Amino acid sequence: MTNIDTKRETNFAVTLTPCHFKENTYIAHVPRRTVTTDQILDLVTAHNQGIDRYQVAHAMELLKKEILEQAELGFSVDILEICKLYIAPLSSVTSLTPESESVAGFEARFAVNDRLRERLKGMSATVSAIVDNAPQISQIENPIAKDASEKQILKATFSARITGKKLKVEGEKGGVFFVPALEDGSSSTSEDDWIKVPNEFITRNTDKSLEFILPRNIEGGNRYFIAVRTSARRGIELKNPITGISKIPVTVAE
Repeated sequence: MTNIDTKRETNFAVTLTPCHFKENTYIAHVPRRTVTTDQILDLVTAHNQGIDRYQVAHAMELLKKEILEQAELGFSVDILEICKLYIAPLSSVTSLTPESESVAGFEARFAVNDRLRERLKGMSATVSAIVDNAPQISQIENPIAKDASEKQILKATFSARITGKKLKVEGEKGGVFFVPALEDGSSSTSEDDWIKVPNEFITRNTDKSLEFILPRNIEGGNRYFIAVRTSARRGIELKNPITGISKIPVTVAE
């Protein structure tokens, strides 16, 4: 539940996500924090000395009942001069005799009133965080291993599974790569040493899970980091590919 500051001092902040279609550009998102009806009532009584909370709650229930009834009658309802509630069909109607059709299935929609729109234009907010859009690898495992201790050991020409977030491989430059681990424990920065998994070896490709067969040229007995790269989002090619690399290397058995 969202904590409410009755002194109206709660900081308002947004998160930024890099836009990979335009350099040095970020998309701002407002975190969705819901204030409940009970919390609104608490604020009303806190800011208005002597008001009866239960009378306000009763009035709100009556108001809600009338708003819902008018919406069900097909009216557009102006809610407290903040927004208009109106209904719209869920889909279009295909018919040879449209005049005899009965349209079924509606949804609620809202239109912001000019007063609220103007007030929001003048607001400002701090940045709370910058969200990384790169693939995030949380686990790499051998899916056919039965013993838990063997799941972290991959086998050449066998399958591997990656779980995490934003893993889906897309675009001409996208792919899954084996990155050699160096003696100091870091990953090789020379992409000439990276070994790409052929696209046809990827058997599962979703945002949360990747499954693939290890390339035949992977050398057993070595340790590798796994890199996941995508160069497109929702079918649109990015200006620069984005890459996520596992934090811990895995061993490939001989």
